[in-house]
Amino acid sequence: MEKIAAIILAAGASTRFGEPKQLLDWHGVPLLRHVTETALQADLDPVIVVLGSHAEAVRQALGTHGIQTAMNWRWEAGMSTSVQVGLAALPPDTSAALFLQCDQPLVTADLLRTLAKRFRKTGAPIVHPVYAGRRGTPTLFARRLFPELAEVSGDRGGRDLISRYAKEVTTIEVAHADVLSDIDTRADYERLKQRCADDRKPPSEPEPGDAMALDHVRHLIVDMDGVLWRGDEPLPGLGDFFTFIRQKDFNFILATNNSSHLPTQYAAKLARFGVEVSPERILTSAQATAAYLADIAPPRTRVYAIGGEGVLHALEAHNFELAEENAAYVIVGWDRQLTWKKLSTASLLIHRGAGFVGTNPDKSYPTEQGPVPGNGAQLAALEATTGVTPIVVGKPEPWMYREALRRMQARPETTAVIGDRLETDIAGGINADITTILVLSGIARRADVAPSPYQPDLMCEDLDHLLHVLANDE
Repeated sequence: MEKIAAIILAAGASTRFGEPKQLLDWHGVPLLRHVTETALQADLDPVIVVLGSHAEAVRQALGTHGIQTAMNWRWEAGMSTSVQVGLAALPPDTSAALFLQCDQPLVTADLLRTLAKRFRKTGAPIVHPVYAGRRGTPTLFARRLFPELAEVSGDRGGRDLISRYAKEVTTIEVAHADVLSDIDTRADYERLKQRCADDRKPPSEPEPGDAMALDHVRHLIVDMDGVLWRGDEPLPGLGDFFTFIRQKDFNFILATNNSSHLPTQYAAKLARFGVEVSPERILTSAQATAAYLADIAPPRTRVYAIGGEGVLHALEAHNFELAEENAAYVIVGWDRQLTWKKLSTASLLIHRGAGFVGTNPDKSYPTEQGPVPGNGAQLAALEATTGVTPIVVGKPEPWMYREALRRMQARPETTAVIGDRLETDIAGGINADITTILVLSGIARRADVAPSPYQPDLMCEDLDHLLHVLANDE
């Protein structure tokens, strides 16, 4: 299959706007990070962000891995210089590149996938969206046009090439003009942000038997703590839920931000509750973190790990050397045996330059007695001590969702995520364009939902309630 990259143009100074647009808040994350995550969710590879003005602040705001950054030192000479820098950073096997602006927040992963699919189907040298006949961005250019694209100057971007190859251009019609709108003024920003808020569905609260359209869902990404159990107690509907989804041939992955245990241990816990699940269907943030580290560090790299058996086993499975001295990275997962010595060792290593990586950001963990400190609390202690912000791999970052989809060979549009946390499960599902289902059996309470920027598509009391909804949607 042709390899299609994303080049995100984020070098401008936003002079007319009055502050860096890349750093604007977009429902809880910097605007550029939102755009970057959209490109990642569309399975574009690689995703390259071209930086220029405010480069260091913008780079820090990205706060995610899986992207490349390229510096445009000539950014004041116009957008074409960023185009040239982005093209130079592409690997030689790239078949086409999608150019995105950093200030088009309503562009979706679905639109990007549609543009890429149209290129693969037609082989057109240029593919771009239109609304009511009016051309818009993002725009895809095939590799054969890269030499000509690299010769454009000023702020013309690819417009000259679009005119030159007008008879070969393929277009995709979008439903709303705002999808292609960018942020030029404060009024634009407020309008598009409000449009996004208006488009978010309020959470449904169906009584058993209510018909909410879930018939498109054939794949499930299911959180465990607070959804399947609380502490060592199974939650209502657990056994019946698994019986139902197996009878109806739902594919599923159990994805947890809890890094402390092995997949086999989670499978054994489910077995004690009368549910048989293969360890291959269980994905932990420890596994995702070890895979992330394997992408950026060579085998046998020395790492210092805080966390349970799940963290240690995952790192060793990826051939990292666990050590307390001269460690290149500090990896922090939830640790029920956390001590001052562990925190001080981690702090000193981070002060000396070790990379700081957290498995997940959950500030609390649900137990039978109530919430207790989670890994986010541990990360906060180290961040307060060192002044260094960790890279976090687990939900709501896109990596666990992408891995779960890969394991199921699923697409976002056929998938739903079931979770008990608005800021991780639901936020991550929204960012991944996946249907979101909040259950109120864990951390989130009904009163938390209305003021949250992360609105689920469906809200149920627990799995038993959700089972009624799914059964009546058949």
